[in-house]
Formats: sequence, C-alpha cells, structure tokens
Amino acid sequence: MFRRLSNRGFTPRHLLRLVLTLSFALTAPACGAGGALEDLAGDLFGSRDDGKAALEITTTSVPAGKPGVAYDPTQLTTVGAEGPVIWTIAGGTLPPGLRLTADGRVTGVPSEPGFYEFTALASDGAAADEQSYAIAVDVFGATVTDGLYCGDAWSGRPVTLRTAGAAGAVRFEVAVGDGRFAQIDTAAGTANYVPGMVMAGGTTDRLRVTDTGTGEVLEIDVTVVPNPTENHVARFGSTDVWYLDWDAKHGRHPFASDYQAALAYLGLRGANSTDVRGTEADRLVDLIVRVRTLRALNKMYLREADGTDGARGLAISFPLVQPGAGYYAPGPGGYMGRRENGYSVMALCDQSGSLGAQGVAYQDDAGNGRHEHNASGAVGEMGVFINYVAGTVDRAYRLYRDELKENPVSDEDIPALKDLLYDRAGTGARYDMLRYQADALARSIAFVAGHEIGHSIGLPHLFAYTSGAIMNGHLLIGPGADYFFVEESLAILRRSLGTAGTGTAAMKVAALSAPDGGVHVCGHCNHQR
Repeated sequence: MFRRLSNRGFTPRHLLRLVLTLSFALTAPACGAGGALEDLAGDLFGSRDDGKAALEITTTSVPAGKPGVAYDPTQLTTVGAEGPVIWTIAGGTLPPGLRLTADGRVTGVPSEPGFYEFTALASDGAAADEQSYAIAVDVFGATVTDGLYCGDAWSGRPVTLRTAGAAGAVRFEVAVGDGRFAQIDTAAGTANYVPGMVMAGGTTDRLRVTDTGTGEVLEIDVTVVPNPTENHVARFGSTDVWYLDWDAKHGRHPFASDYQAALAYLGLRGANSTDVRGTEADRLVDLIVRVRTLRALNKMYLREADGTDGARGLAISFPLVQPGAGYYAPGPGGYMGRRENGYSVMALCDQSGSLGAQGVAYQDDAGNGRHEHNASGAVGEMGVFINYVAGTVDRAYRLYRDELKENPVSDEDIPALKDLLYDRAGTGARYDMLRYQADALARSIAFVAGHEIGHSIGLPHLFAYTSGAIMNGHLLIGPGADYFFVEESLAILRRSLGTAGTGTAAMKVAALSAPDGGVHVCGHCNHQR
C-alpha cells in the first residue's frame, strides 16, 4: 500500500503511523432509503467523484394556460445526465387535464381555472434534481419557487418569486420587513427577494405583488430565519481550503454515497427513503450533520465554530459547498501542489481498501484513487480519506441508539430538525435523540478528518499518547472526548499554514462516563470500554 518516503525523511514505520485504525471490523450498513431544500441540496449533491457535473434541471418556468385550450407542450430539460432521464411529480399538483410525461413534457388541456404549483423530479438512476413550477390557468398568481429551505427564507440568500397569468407588467414590493428586491424581470414576472437580518427565532416578511394591467394585488408571507451556513465558505487568499467530499462514491451506491448509508444505519435517514436525495426530513438531517461537522473541525483548528477566523484560528477553512468554476482541485488520485485558487478535496466514507482503518493518508505514487490536495505544508503527495464511521458511532454513543434505529427520522421530526438547524431550543425526547445522534456522527467525522488533514499538512503521530489529542496513533472516541492539537502539533501547523493567530489548544479531556462509555481505537488490541 505504501512506498518508502526516504526522500521526505520518512521510514516505513512512519508511513504506517499515518493510518488511523479500528479495533473491530465494521459491519455493512442496513440499506434503506416537496422541494424544501432544492437549491442547497442541488449544491450539496452537485458533483461526482469522477469530476463530471451532476444531473441538473435547466428549465426554470413553464407557461400559463387557459381552460379548454390545448396547452403549449413544454419540454423540461436537464444537463449532466449519464443515462436516460425519467421525470416524475415529486410534490404539488398539476392543473386538471395536464400531465407530466416520463420524458419530461408538460402537455394536455387544462380544464379548471386556478393557480397550481408542482415540483418535478428528474433522475438518471444515479443522480436526481428537483425544480418547482407554477402554472396559472386564467388567473393571476404568485409563488416562491426557489430559495426556500424547509419552507423558510434564509437571511442573506435570495428567494425567487415567480408570477403567472398577469395581464400587464408585474410590480414587486416589500410590504413588511427589511429585505430588498433585486434582479426584477417584469416581462417574465420574476424577482429575487433578499431577506434582511432577523431575530434568532425568525420573523415574517410580507411581500406584495401587483399586476399593473388589472391592478390586482397579491401578498405572500415569508418566514425569515438566520442562515446557518453563511460563514462556511472557502477563504481563498488567506487560508488553506479543504472541502470534504460527502459524495465520494456518487453513482455506485443506492444512496449515492457511503455517508448516506451511514445516516440510514444510525436511524438518521428514513427507512423507506428510496430516492438518493431522500425526503425533506432526510435532507434536513443531512444538512445538520454537515454543518455540525464543519463546526467541530473549525473548533479543532482553533477557529470560530461558524468558520470565521477567530483570535487564535489557524489559516485553514472548510467550505460547505465545493468551490466551482475558477478554482482548482486535484482529481481522484491527483496531486497538484500549492497554486493560486487551489483547494484540497478529502474523500469521506470511502470503504474500499480500508484494511480496517477509519482514516488513511495515502502517498500519491502508491497508485491510490482517493482525492488529494494542494495544502501549503504538504508532507509528500498525500491523498486522504475517511472510512465508514457509523459502526464507531454505533458502539461509542449508546444513548438513544436503539430507539432511533427502530423509529428512524420521518417528516414528523421536521419541527425538531428545524430547531436543531437554526440553534433554537427544542423539547421532547425526539429532539434530544436527534441532537445526540447527529452530534455523535458529526464529531466522529470531524475528528478523523482533522487527524488525516493534519497528516497531509505535515503532522506525524504523537510519540507519547495524550488523552484527547487529535494526532494520537490510537484514540478513544466517545461522548466525553474533547479533541485538540497539542502544542507540538500546533507549532507545525502554524509553520505549515501561516501565522493567522496565536494561542494554545484547550488541553482538557472529560472522562468518559456511564452509561455511554466509549470505544478504544487502536491497531494492536481488540476491546471496547
């Protein structure tokens, strides 16, 4: 697996220490399987590990209709498909008399006047995308078709309003609230509303839409909440940038990635969610775990949890969404070296070739196919990935474990999940259960990511075991662990990443306590605590 790195000052013994191993064999996961998170889900599911663009719907609107008059057949289109695309209705209702064909045509003769909203789902078997539409049949109507997450508008993220059936130009106004309209297209009847700042619990803004041809006025109430992803962005020019590829096995697994299978294994994805994108509740959990993973990673690297620099933060950033055109990343197995607008990609939950390891830093010329990096302080040409982690979480975090597996996440959990996403106080056993298990998975992923990223930018394992230290060769993963870099590791990181801040790690580790216990992870023994 490894080739000697004598030209980098490493010996085979050093190379073996770059592997974080488990003391037990991971079992295979049990596979189980509305347009609430369309835009962000499109971003999060927007790449494949082969570098190709994922399936994306390109048709954004459809024409209005008249009762008893044949509808102008409209073809919905996509880009990025790797096979035949099948179209279905994912939510809402088409006007009576109209239908969506499997090849993506809206056709028929509408029979009833009204304003109808529906969500179309396009799938090529490996990837999927959704888009919401509105059809007015002999009426004037308005709706929010893009930009809502779980029915809410996030401060700072545009919300698209779309009208249909207007007799004249359309005028948009903010009747109540401190947001603003931009990119207004009166001919198309569209406008982007950008919500302003809100209180933590959320506020309601009222948007007014007027058909100037008839004088008819419509009002839409939009709930505005804080944007929980606002600062999880790539900070090019001032930090190393590391993107965790959550979909590393995209297209080769029923859930598109081992990460989705891990969610299902832990009860954090609905048992009957057969679509790769999942239900609204599934996608909420997905986003919650991703955000909390990045929060934990930032804290490990002494940054603020939301991704901002902080007084002591190291010069590294972890974007939630993979940077797009204009930025450079190595492909699987590729190493580019440090370059302007370059970023590192770390494969997450890739089981192949694991040898029982939870995380591995591979040398590039060992012929591995994992994602690799452009880190400024790289030791050799290291590619790193995180292995399937649900087995570790299942053993270490025992509180609520069986209850959630027996009754996995469902749409009934949406209120509690929204409280978790927006950091609002929640009540009830399901809220506590979901928070506990989501944090368990997020903290475990973040720990392994922090460890393997550390290897790639210059850190060896610690010579002496220090309880809770991120660069230990073997670790104790569990609810009581508080992961941190010791001073000798921080000194190397500051040299490798620059001098963004100064300070010391929070060198404290809480003792593991009953009833949860923990898992002792090492390479030479086989026991649990």
